Amino acid sequence: METTMPDPKSIVRFVLSPLRGPATWACQRGLLPSQINRILPWRWALKPFSIYGKGWKCRWFPTDFDAIGQRVFWSGLRDWGKETTPVILDQIRKARCFLDIGANCGIYTVLGAIVNPNVRIFSLEPVPRIFAALKNNVTGNNLNEQVTALNVAVGESNGTVPFHQAEDATQGSLAVGGYRGLPGSLIQVECRTLDSIVEEFNLKPDFIKIDVEGFEGAVLAGATRVLSTLRPRIVLEANPGDSFERINEILKRYAYIPSILTDRGPEPRTQIIPDEAYRNWLCLPAPL
Repeated sequence: METTMPDPKSIVRFVLSPLRGPATWACQRGLLPSQINRILPWRWALKPFSIYGKGWKCRWFPTDFDAIGQRVFWSGLRDWGKETTPVILDQIRKARCFLDIGANCGIYTVLGAIVNPNVRIFSLEPVPRIFAALKNNVTGNNLNEQVTALNVAVGESNGTVPFHQAEDATQGSLAVGGYRGLPGSLIQVECRTLDSIVEEFNLKPDFIKIDVEGFEGAVLAGATRVLSTLRPRIVLEANPGDSFERINEILKRYAYIPSILTDRGPEPRTQIIPDEAYRNWLCLPAPL
């Protein structure tokens, strides 16, 4: 009778499997270097795992296109978004209503709901497959009563628009040629202004995160009533090479003061000038 020898790789995966949970815990705590992913099975990051914070934890349900989840598995919040994440979570802790615009798979939606169980969150993501991953992370953490997820883009007008679904799931954009020419395909999505969403759901957001690959100005242009009457705190992305004049014009019009988020903390500036090292800005309303 012919005997089939077991696959050596399967044996290694079986032997190492009990170490997966302790390995990500140690990596996230800084007890193991994130470079250990070159030794341990890389597919570990594609299965559900826990994200650990100071006094809290949540579950994450990654997909094969979830680059953020894979980075968090191996290094937690020490590496990914290290200048931005503490500021965003601090703002969410103080918030009553948080809008996550360009939510992707929902990392800030889920973390925000965990660190502040009393905040109401509206999470907006236009790409259907990414929206499905977002919903899965919300449901997997039993956050459906706290979080409302909408499968829409946010811009300066309402209607159906072409949206570039990039191969890199973090780079989807309203730029029909692809953000900076990145490969992908066009899909049709619903686009809403922030003012119309706030009016429809009777919201009073006091904190907003905007990450929409070069169209942050368009989001602000569709939020005139929000900026003039509700005056929420805002974190937005401004990448070098993107147009930022429109952002500065709108922030100045509504008396917002920008601070660049660095590893030394927020540093006030007179206007947004994109920086190669630091891509995110905290914009606070000045007293009127």
